[in-house]
Order: sequence, then C-alpha cells, then structure tokens
Amino acid sequence: MKKFFALMLVGILALSLVACGTNNAGSGEAVDYAASVNGAKIVAEAGSAGEELATGDAFFGEATFTPVDSMAKALMEVQAGTADIAIVDYVTSIGSIGEGTDYANLKVVEGKDFSPEEYGIAFRKGSDITPAVNAAIAELMNDGTMDKIGADYKLDALLIKDGKASDDAVVEGDLAAIKAKGEMVIGITLFAPMNYHDENNELIGFETEFAKAVCEKLGVAAKFVEINWDTKEIELNSKNIDCIWNGMTITAERQENMSISVPYMQNKQVMVYKAQ
Repeated sequence: MKKFFALMLVGILALSLVACGTNNAGSGEAVDYAASVNGAKIVAEAGSAGEELATGDAFFGEATFTPVDSMAKALMEVQAGTADIAIVDYVTSIGSIGEGTDYANLKVVEGKDFSPEEYGIAFRKGSDITPAVNAAIAELMNDGTMDKIGADYKLDALLIKDGKASDDAVVEGDLAAIKAKGEMVIGITLFAPMNYHDENNELIGFETEFAKAVCEKLGVAAKFVEINWDTKEIELNSKNIDCIWNGMTITAERQENMSISVPYMQNKQVMVYKAQ
C-alpha cells in the first residue's frame, strides 16, 4: 500500500511539473508561471511588444528583465537555461516550439496571455499605396489565397478577413513611384514563421509569401530589406524602405504617425518556458 501511494505521489509531482513549468535558471523547483513570475529571469526582443509588457505590466514587476536582439534569441536563452521565460508573439510560438521543432521541450504557459493585438502594414503617413494594398488584401482574402498561405504556416485560424481601413487622407504619390521603379522595398526583421531563411538560405515565411502575393496584384516585385526594428520609423520616413511588413502591431501612436493597412491577423503575447 505504501508503495502504491508513493507511486501516486510521483505521478502527481510529474503532472505538476508539466502544468507549471520549471525555474530553469534557479533551483529547478516547480513554478506556476501563470500565477507569478516573481524572481524569474525574463527576456524579450528589444523594441517589441514583449519588452513593453515586461517593463510596463505589474505582473512582471518583481521579475528581472533583459532585452535581447530577436525573438529567436529569446527562445535560445530559455532553451539554454539562462532565462526562465521568453515573452514572444503567439504567432512565433506556433510552429517554432514544441514537438517536431528544434525547441521540443519549450512550451507556452497556459492560462496566462497578454495584449490582444492586430497586425498591419505600415506606410508613410498619407501614402496612396495604402488603399491600393488594402484592395489587394481584400482580393486575396476573398479568393482563398490568404487561407492557403496561412495554412502553410499554421496561422489560418488567426486571419482577420473583415478588417476596417483607416480614414487617413491620401496626400502622397508613393504608388506611382513604386510602379515606376517596378518594386516595393519592404522592411523586415527575421523571425519565424513570418520572415526567415530555410535550409537553402531562401527567404520564406507567412509575411514573405503574403507580400509577394500583394506585390503581384500591384504588378511590382517584392524586394525585402532587413532593418533594425528600433529604427523602423526612421527607415520608412527617410524613404529607405516603402513599408514595414513584419508582424507589426497596430497601435494608436503608430496610426497617428504612419498610414496603416487594414488589420489582417490577430496576435497576443505569450510566455514560453522550458519543460522538464
């Protein structure tokens, strides 16, 4: 009988570890991160919604935060055990962690997510390319192209098919300039599953295919340029790029300073931990 109860206790402890996560950078003791991250080491991409959350939400007030240069780096820190929690976009967690990936033992903390948000494409304020891109997006949503692209990256359930356009006044002639040069210069950062390199070093991803499909509708080529996310607005306004197309969260501040496309995808911020 004692042996039976001992086995039951072991089973309960094992389930607790799976449900709660483990403080990898500390003692290895089971921690319920959905309830508290006090004392935990948190990482998130610098300049991202994850950093805003880690530095501005009271839930993380008693944790130690360190910015890193990408969401991929944040996941690597948790995998290596040098951080307890990575705050990343939910879309990044899909297909990037768990069974069948390089991060098979990384999991999303269940029951605690943050900052429901929507993605949009940013153009210069008043740019006339924005309504043209919105019209192309509507066509791709209606003809099933977006469903196919989304399904390829396990993101189809997050698509927004009835996004509302802003009522910005159109004052700038970007569309003619883009058509004249025959290409749209698209500012991106690299993170899966949005824009990343495959085993042949080819740029692929949901945003990559999405942008190419829109550009095809406009009759121009898509030219992708990697940018520093912290200086994205400078790159846009200096006309080094024509748009920011990289899983960009729509905010009131960005709508004030840039022309934003219709929202096309739902997202949220989640915490990722290393299961034992």
